[in-house]
Amino acid sequence: MQKRMEEDDTAAVSWGKGIEQASFLFLRFVTGLIFWAHGLAKLKKGMEPVGESFVSYGLPEWLAYPVLAVELLGGMALILGIATRYAAWALAAIMIGAIVTVKWQNGLIGSGGKSGYELDLVLLATTLYLGGRRQKPRIATD
Repeated sequence: MQKRMEEDDTAAVSWGKGIEQASFLFLRFVTGLIFWAHGLAKLKKGMEPVGESFVSYGLPEWLAYPVLAVELLGGMALILGIATRYAAWALAAIMIGAIVTVKWQNGLIGSGGKSGYELDLVLLATTLYLGGRRQKPRIATD
C-alpha cells in the first residue's frame, strides 16, 4: 500500500513538472512570436516612417534600428530557446521604454482612442519572468 502511494506521488510530481515545462515553453514561444511579429511589421512598414514615429515621441530616429533588431533577434531567440535570459532582458528594456515614452500618458487602459499600456505591462512581466528563470539542465534519472 505504501509503495503504491509513493508511485502515485511520483507520477503526480512528474505530471506537474511536465505541465510546468510545457507552460514555460508555450509562454516563451508566444512571447517571442509577438516580439518577432512586431519587429517584422516595422521592417515591412519601412524604417523611415518608423524612425519618424520615434521622433514624434521625442526619441532619436536612430533608436528605431536597435529596437527593430532587438524585437526581431530577441523574438527569434525566445522562439528557438537560444540565449533566452539575455533576449528576455533586452526585450524587457524595450517594453520599459515603450511604456514610459509612448503609452504612460494614455493611462493603463487608454483614453481618447489611444491604447493604454496594459498589454505592454503584461509583456514586460512576461519578459522579466523569462529573464529571471534559470533553466536547469535535465539529467536522466532512469
